[in-house]
Amino acid sequence: MKIFSKLKKLINKLSFSYKRFPMSLLLAGLVTIIIMIMNHSSYHLQETYSRIAMTLALGIPLTLSVHVYFEGKTDTSKRHQVLYHFAVIILLFVYYLFLLNDLNMVTSTRYTAYTISFYLLFSFIPYLHRKENYELYVIRLFSRFVVSYVYSVILYLGLAAILGTINLLFNANIPGKLFFDMAVIVAGIFAPAFFLSDIPKWNEEIIIDSYPKVLGVLLQFIILPLLTVYTLILYAYFGKSIITMQLPQGIIGNLVLWYSIISVIILFFIYPLKNSNQWVKFFLAFFPKAILPLVAMMFVAIATRINAYGITESRYFVLIVGLWVTGVMIYYAVKKNIHTIIITISLAIIGFLAVTGPWSAYSVSKLSQNHRFEEILLAYGMVDSESGIQEPEKELVEADKKEINSIIMYFNNNYDLHDIRYLPEDFQLDDMDDLFGFPFMGGGRGDFRNNEYFAYYLDNRSIVIDIRSFDYFAEYISYQQENLQSMDDNYSISHNENHEFVIKHNEEVIYQKDLRTVVADLHQKSPTQRNNLSQEEMTFTDENEKAQIYIIFRNIHGFKNMADDTFTIDGMEHYVFVKIK
Repeated sequence: MKIFSKLKKLINKLSFSYKRFPMSLLLAGLVTIIIMIMNHSSYHLQETYSRIAMTLALGIPLTLSVHVYFEGKTDTSKRHQVLYHFAVIILLFVYYLFLLNDLNMVTSTRYTAYTISFYLLFSFIPYLHRKENYELYVIRLFSRFVVSYVYSVILYLGLAAILGTINLLFNANIPGKLFFDMAVIVAGIFAPAFFLSDIPKWNEEIIIDSYPKVLGVLLQFIILPLLTVYTLILYAYFGKSIITMQLPQGIIGNLVLWYSIISVIILFFIYPLKNSNQWVKFFLAFFPKAILPLVAMMFVAIATRINAYGITESRYFVLIVGLWVTGVMIYYAVKKNIHTIIITISLAIIGFLAVTGPWSAYSVSKLSQNHRFEEILLAYGMVDSESGIQEPEKELVEADKKEINSIIMYFNNNYDLHDIRYLPEDFQLDDMDDLFGFPFMGGGRGDFRNNEYFAYYLDNRSIVIDIRSFDYFAEYISYQQENLQSMDDNYSISHNENHEFVIKHNEEVIYQKDLRTVVADLHQKSPTQRNNLSQEEMTFTDENEKAQIYIIFRNIHGFKNMADDTFTIDGMEHYVFVKIK
C-alpha cells in the first residue's frame, strides 16, 4: 500500500506541475518530440529541426517567467495572461525567422546568452519586490534541479535495463535509437515536470532552516578550502610574473576567468550562512578583496591579446564577464548588507545586451577586425579612395600577409566577406592572389559555409558475398593506427592517411586507387545522408592485369568543399576482397 501511496503522490505532483505551468511543459514536450524526430530523420533535415527545437526551448524560460509574474498579481485577468503568452509566441516566431535563420557562431552564442538571461529572469521575478532570502530561493531551485535529474537518471537506467533484458532474452532486436528516445522522454518530459512540482509559490516564505545541510558542509569544509588554496597558487604565479618581469601567459586569462565565475557562485551560495558561521563570515570579508588583484592580472592578459590581435567575440565575452565579476567583487567588498538579486539581475542584463544591438560582441568584433585590416592597408599605401584597394607601395612582410589572411578567414567563417571595408563587391577567396599578391592560405574545416557534410551507411541486413573467386580478405577501420596487412607470398594491402588503397608484391605496387574518387562518384549518385544504402550502392569493383578487388563500404563520412569540389574523408570502414592474377 505504501508503494501505491507514493506513486499516487508522485502522479499528483506531476499533475500539479502541468496545471501550474501548462505552456512551459507543453513547449518542453514539443521539444522532446522534435528531438525524437531528429533521431529518426535524414541529415539534411537536422538543421531545420534543430532550429525549431531551439526556438521552442527558448520559450520555456520565457513562459515560466510569465507564469511566476502573474502568480504575484491578484488584479490581472486570464485575458492578460493569454495576451502575454500570445506575445511570447509572436516573439519566438520572429526570433526563428530573423535571428535563427542559420546555425553558426553568431546564432549559437546569441541563443546561449538569451537562454541564460531568460532563466535568470525566471529566477528573480518573484523577488523583485522582496529582496530578502533570494539566495535561499535560488538554492531551493538548484537543489530541486539536481534531485530531479538524479531521479531521472535512475529512472532511465531502470527502463534501459528492462529493454536490454528483453532484447537479450527474447532476441527482440530493439533498435539502439529507442534507448535515445527513452532518454529524451525522461529528460524532456518527466524531469521538467518533477522539477517544477516543487517550485515555491509566490507568497511562500523560505527561511534559513531550509538550507540544505549537505550543501552547507560541502561548501564550508571542502569548496572554500580548495578555493583558498587555488587563490594562493594564482598569487604565487602573480608574484613570479612580477619578479621575472614577464607578462602573464595567455592561458592565465581563462584560468582566472573561470576561477572568478566559480567564486561568484560560491559567494552567492554561502551568503545565507554569514550570520551562523564565523569561517563563512571571515571568508566573505576577505575573499572579494583578495581576488581583485588576480582579476587585474586577467585584464592584463586580455589587454595583451586584444592589442596584438584585436577584439573577437570570445575576447569580448571574456572582457565583459571580467568586468561583471570585478563589479560583483567590489560590491561584496564595500557593502555590508548584500542584495544578491542585484548580482543576478545585472548578469541577465549584461548577457542580453552583449549579443544585442550595435554594442554587441558581433558589431564590436567586426569593427575591431576592420580597423586591424585598415591599419595594414594604410601601412602599405594600399587604400585608394576610388578603387578601394590598390597595389602595395612595398612588398608585404610575411607577418602582415598572415594577418590579412587571418582577418579574411575570420569574416568568411563567421560573417560575410562584404562586411570587410575596401574589398570589391564581387570579391571571392580565389581573388586573393590578384588583389593582394598572395593566395588565400586556407580556412580548414572551420569554414563550414563552404563545406557540405556527407555520411553513408550500409544496410547490414542486405550483405551477401560470394567469396569463392577471391584469394584474400581484409577489414579496414579508419580510426585504427594499423593500416597495413600482410598476405602470403610477399603480398601486402595498405590504406594510408590520404585514403589511397595500395596492393604491393615484393614492395612493387601492383594496384593503386584513390578512394576519394570512389566517394565522389557515390556522392554524385546519393548527395544526401543515407542510413540504409544497399550492398550494390556501397560496393566498388576494379581490376587490372595483376589484381582484382572488391570493396564493400560499411560507412563513410566527411566533407565536400563546395568551392573546389574536393572531398575530405573523416572516417571510413570497409571490407576488401582481393584476387591475385
